[in-house]
Amino acid sequence: MGKQVTEPHLNEDATACANVKGIYAVSDGASESFASRRWARILVARYVRRPVIDEAWLAHVIGAYHTAFDRATMSWSAQAAFDRGSFATLLGLRLGPDGVSILGIGDSLAVLDDGAEIRATFPYSEPEQFWANPLLLSTILDRNSAILGANFTTHWRLDGTSKLFCMTDAIGAWLLSDRPERIARLRALQTRAEFVALVEDARADGTMRRDDTTLLVIG
Repeated sequence: MGKQVTEPHLNEDATACANVKGIYAVSDGASESFASRRWARILVARYVRRPVIDEAWLAHVIGAYHTAFDRATMSWSAQAAFDRGSFATLLGLRLGPDGVSILGIGDSLAVLDDGAEIRATFPYSEPEQFWANPLLLSTILDRNSAILGANFTTHWRLDGTSKLFCMTDAIGAWLLSDRPERIARLRALQTRAEFVALVEDARADGTMRRDDTTLLVIG
């Protein structure tokens, strides 16, 4: 859901799924960057088609982003914002016979739950980690050099009780601040309306930051 429940069209998060392949993706576009909603949508769509981040992958998504705009027709202020680039997280999951492989760039969070307790989280494990500026995927190729040169993946084994929760940073920070009580509330969700009510209540009592909030549940 968006920052305001009455304005879902302004939500800069994006999700994509290829259920047959067992591939899922979540992205959170940085609000202060140009057209980050479009950038987030391009990232998740490409990931579920080809879940490998390399130079060719980055060239493809950046090319797709740039072809969506005609810079020459923009105002000077829009051109300046466009030239500064767009930024977004990318959380990608690939389910296989031996578990799930996870890519985590930025501060979107994957959570492994066995129905009794949280068994693992990635890429963050503490709420304080959300306070720092995360490394994000950029529409400016040179700004992705740190991503190409590092490992942003992990692998979890799953069993019959495992459930995966994928979420953007506002709900991730909220969850890690009080794991036992809040994971129980996420487990109990049955409908989108219940999720919206949970987020609005948490925003109202000051425990969740008012930001775009997305939750994807697998299992």
